[in-house]
Amino acid sequence: MSFSFRPGIRQNTPMIIGLAGPSKSGKTFSALRIAVGLAQGGKIAFINTEGPRGHQYADEFKYDFCDITEPFSMKRYLEAIQEAEKIKPTVLIIDSISHSHEGKGGLLDQHESELDRMAGENYEKRNKMIWAAWVKPKQDEGLMINAMLQMSCHIVLAFRAKEKIKIVKGKDPENLGWQPIASDRIHFETAFTLILPPHSAGTPDLKVSEFRKPYDTIVKAEQLNEDLGKRLAEWAAGGATRPKTDPPPPTPTSPPPTGSKEDFATAMDRERKRLGDEAFLTILGANGFEKVEQITKRDDQIKIFRAMKDKK
Repeated sequence: MSFSFRPGIRQNTPMIIGLAGPSKSGKTFSALRIAVGLAQGGKIAFINTEGPRGHQYADEFKYDFCDITEPFSMKRYLEAIQEAEKIKPTVLIIDSISHSHEGKGGLLDQHESELDRMAGENYEKRNKMIWAAWVKPKQDEGLMINAMLQMSCHIVLAFRAKEKIKIVKGKDPENLGWQPIASDRIHFETAFTLILPPHSAGTPDLKVSEFRKPYDTIVKAEQLNEDLGKRLAEWAAGGATRPKTDPPPPTPTSPPPTGSKEDFATAMDRERKRLGDEAFLTILGANGFEKVEQITKRDDQIKIFRAMKDKK
């Protein structure tokens, strides 16, 4: 196996974007608006876990969808993502990804089922098997995440969110604010995650949202909209200056003059090796010659040389 290295260029960079918020914060509507801007007229695919409620904006937006129902296992999400890849969308919305974590049949349920399989109702054994029981669910999660990372389209993940606190021994609980409901592994893969507070109508709280550069300069403190999608699409398409390369040498249209570094006889030797004897002699014969030595006039040399160069 051989590997080649070349100068890095940022172009056609697919993004995974997170929108997290409680019910009625504007996640679905915002995801669709951003997707329209990102798609630039391309196809939008929608994986829906919210039942008919997930399509309440179908009159305002055009998209192709599939529904996921219970069980909300990582394998089911994986299958839906693989099916979405087949229709070649420009943007894929998954609303909500949180079902894969806390929904029926999701990651937490899978862990509990593994504990049941390994230890049954033996609670002493269950305590010992807690970590081992995560192996299979986390393996399934890894396959689903890898499928997302391999997609060539942008992905918008809608997370449910809940307020969390951190218990610190000897101190008052620390309020962590609204946090996405999902495993850290999924949350880690987003380019940025915007937190939408309750009843925010799709306006993120940028102070608590999580960014990587340069998205902190692209997202504005305003209601999420199509313009944000367009700005993200423009950045993703590539803005880096391409490395300068030397232009290819011009293709000669006439043979080098006799006496030059490469004279006509040398040029014909090169063309014979490139074309092979049969093709080379066919061109000579078509022009009334059997040997290179017979071509002494400059006009004939130019004619033969051009015929050779036109032969790919």
